[in-house]
Amino acid sequence: MSRAVLEALVRDGEVVTQQQNFAGARLSGADLSGGICEGVDFSGADLSGANFREAIVMKARFDGADLGNADLTHASFIECSFVQARFTGARTVTMNAIQCDLTGATLRGCDLTESRMMETVLVGASFAEANCGRLAVAKCDTRRLDLSGANLEGGVIIGADFTSVPLDGARFFRTVLMQSNFAGRDLSGMGFPACQLMECDLSGCNLARANLHQAGLLKAKLDRACLDGANLTQAVLMEAALPGATLRGADLSNAILSGADLSEADLTGARLYQAICVGMVATRARFTQCDMTYADLSHARLDGADLSGATLFRANLHEVQHQGAAIPNRGQALSPDPHRVQAERWQDRWRTA
Repeated sequence: MSRAVLEALVRDGEVVTQQQNFAGARLSGADLSGGICEGVDFSGADLSGANFREAIVMKARFDGADLGNADLTHASFIECSFVQARFTGARTVTMNAIQCDLTGATLRGCDLTESRMMETVLVGASFAEANCGRLAVAKCDTRRLDLSGANLEGGVIIGADFTSVPLDGARFFRTVLMQSNFAGRDLSGMGFPACQLMECDLSGCNLARANLHQAGLLKAKLDRACLDGANLTQAVLMEAALPGATLRGADLSNAILSGADLSEADLTGARLYQAICVGMVATRARFTQCDMTYADLSHARLDGADLSGATLFRANLHEVQHQGAAIPNRGQALSPDPHRVQAERWQDRWRTA
């Protein structure tokens, strides 16, 4: 079927259905803006420069199609297949892809600002050097998705598998990456400032010298991770799991570690200036030569911990558990507050009343 017939159907408001087959057709520059297509086969078609602006396309096939320089602004693709499709130079701002298959598709250098991809297969696709600002990706298969050089500022990526995703030169800033898996990755020197990594699996990762300033790591898994020299200033690590992790020389100034598990972690030479560590579990951890000035360790578990040489000037060690711990500079810390102890035990007094 010819391009003229296709454009006429769209212009007349007709739904283009599977009865029309455009596999391998030459449709370069076709105007399909605002059109509705369902079940159409565009496999291998030349759609370079085509206009799909605000179109709604359902259950169509674009496998191997050329969509270079096409306008996909505000277009919605539902249950479509784009296996090995090429989008080079396409305008993909605010494009929606729901339950689609983009296996091996090339979107290198595309502008995906504010686009949405839900329950979509992105295995082996390339977003290299793409602008993914405020891109939303949820419940997608991201294995081997190439994000090298991509800008992900303000993006939202939920439940992704990053264990095999190229990230060289990728820019993360205020990016939401919650419930994603980075286990075992070498992320040394990378920047994740102000990013939200809640409930992410970062176990065994190399995050040495990484920039995690103001990062949200609530309930993140960081067991056996290397964070030596990392910038964790003002980071939120509440209830994070860091057993056996190394944070030698890391900067955790003003960080929040309430309820975090640092059992057997090594924080030699780390800076915890004004850090909030209420209820932190740090049994057998090493805090030698740490700067813990003004840190709040109320109710922390420090059994067997080594705080030799640690600076504890006006640190709060209220009701810490410290059986077998080495705390030679404890005299620098605040004096015990019996009134606070009494206030915290008000329930005991109530039960005995």
